Formats: sequence, structure tokens, C-alpha cells
Amino acid sequence: MSIDLLVGILLVIIALIMSYYILMIKIRRGENISNSEEYSGIARQPEKLSEPSEEAIKELEKLIDKLS
Repeated sequence: MSIDLLVGILLVIIALIMSYYILMIKIRRGENISNSEEYSGIARQPEKLSEPSEEAIKELEKLIDKLS
């Protein structure tokens, strides 16, 4: 057997092992997600989303000054 063939076989085995572990992790996380509450997509405080924070206003002022 040549070294190229051995390295190729080793890389295929490593790829299969990695795929197996990734699949097992995804399956475990999928079970945990299905047992938890469903995501509703509703904001807890939607009125806060329309109010800009002080930090956002300062950042906007900096950007306007850069453009001026």
C-alpha cells in the first residue's frame, strides 16, 4: 500500500467520525428544543423598540458629524 492510499483512508475515517459526532450533537439539541417552550416571536416590551436609547442617539450624532 502506498502512503497516499493510507492517508486517504485515514482522512475518510476521520470525516466519518466527525460527521457522526456532529449528527449526534444536532439530534440531542433537537430533543432539548422540542421539550422547551415554543418561540412565539412576540417582543416582551414592544413599546421599548420604538424608543431610541441615549447610546443610539449619540452614535447617530457621530455618524451625522462624520458626513458633514
